Amino acid sequence: MIPFELEEMLGEIRTPVMFAAVDQRYPHATPMNWLWLKDEGVFWFNPAGGTRKIKLLKQNGNVCFGTLDEMKKDARGFIVWGEITRFEYGFWALARNRRVKKQMLTEKSQIKFNLGLLKFWRTYARHPDIHYSTLPWVAAFVRVKPTRIVYWQDDGVEKEVVFSD
Repeated sequence: MIPFELEEMLGEIRTPVMFAAVDQRYPHATPMNWLWLKDEGVFWFNPAGGTRKIKLLKQNGNVCFGTLDEMKKDARGFIVWGEITRFEYGFWALARNRRVKKQMLTEKSQIKFNLGLLKFWRTYARHPDIHYSTLPWVAAFVRVKPTRIVYWQDDGVEKEVVFSD
């Protein structure tokens, strides 16, 4: 059971998380949009496809991510350890997970969601300096079940929630 104060914080913080996957020697971290689905008790992420991060996620299903509210020093925040329970990417993944993507952009993203994004993506795809992996039809969808969450409010006192199977 997640404490109310943590549930409230997960709903309010909009800052992208630093998502980490580890190879044999070093972690690979990158900011990305995220979504907490209270009814499912899982986090969703939407990383770009065809990247080092995707390769590492396929090799190791254990992940760690965290953020600070508005990336400010001494702000409230959280760190989550978890396991990937679903991983897919490509155009059909976008179609199957459109509800998650729409909710993620509406609740967490600074750009929000609107159909104008599709026009932007089409123009974006033709630009010669754009890396193919950032296009929505090669984006991945990653569902993570948390095993442990450490969080803190503005007072800086750490609290921990551990999930059992």
